[in-house]
Amino acid sequence: MIRKILTFAVVMVLGTVSYADAACTPEEMQAKAQAFQQAAMATAQKDAKKYQDVMATMQQELAELQKANNMDAMCKFYDDLTAKLQ
Repeated sequence: MIRKILTFAVVMVLGTVSYADAACTPEEMQAKAQAFQQAAMATAQKDAKKYQDVMATMQQELAELQKANNMDAMCKFYDDLTAKLQ
C-alpha cells in the first residue's frame, strides 16, 4: 500500500514539472503533492477504505488534468484530495 502511495506521488510530481507559466508555481505544486503524500500515508494506516476511495478518484482525474496542462487546476486538485483525506 505504501509503495502505491509513493508511486502516485512520483507520477504526480513528475507530471507537473512543466507547468511553469501558471499562477500556481511548480514549487507550490510540489509542496501540495508532498502534503497530499503525507496525508495519504497517514490515512492509509488509519482508514484503508477512505484511502482507497480517494486513490480511485485520483486515478480517474489525474491523467486528464495533466493533459490539460493547467497548473491552477492541479493545485486545486491536490488541495481537494488532501482535504478529503483529513
